[in-house]
Amino acid sequence: MTIFLNFYMINRNEKREVGGKMKSNKSLAMIVVAIIIVGVLAFQFMNHTGPFKKGTNHETVQDLNGKDKVHVQRVVDGDTFIANQNGKEIKVRLIGVDTPETVKPNTPVQPFGKEASNYSKKTLTNQDVYLEYDKEKQDRYGRTLAYVWISKDRMYNKELVEKGLAREKYFSPNGKYRNVFIEAQNKAKQQKLNIWSK
Repeated sequence: MTIFLNFYMINRNEKREVGGKMKSNKSLAMIVVAIIIVGVLAFQFMNHTGPFKKGTNHETVQDLNGKDKVHVQRVVDGDTFIANQNGKEIKVRLIGVDTPETVKPNTPVQPFGKEASNYSKKTLTNQDVYLEYDKEKQDRYGRTLAYVWISKDRMYNKELVEKGLAREKYFSPNGKYRNVFIEAQNKAKQQKLNIWSK
């Protein structure tokens, strides 16, 4: 009987040790999985993908309160203009889009560059617009980087892409509306509008 009890106790202790190791390994595995999930979500958040993807129509309807109101004085080209902000002159470059060149030194006027520039002149000159910023507010040339809102449901950056007068172009780290622009560009391509007509 004593031998049997001793065998039972030894066997029970061994099971506890094995069980403890299994629980320890299981906990470690769960921690590793949690770290991986957090890493993936952090990457998606930083790059505006996955559950943090920007791209639905309602995301391009904005409350203009809190945004900087400026008065457009002069359009430089399709994606750049000079504005008055509280008595100070600033040069604004639209985020996330790129119109064909018309005034770049040592660069010939590109197809549909004049059309994009003329459209911006007609739409923006002498108008009050609202600036929304992203992670980086200025570029290396000192230009203010912004999403330009004409009204709460009319973002000019997106409008240029929709009309085939600009291409979607991502400049890190500003990508808040990148997927909105990609979607607009795909539609313009399908309809063969302006720069996509050839």
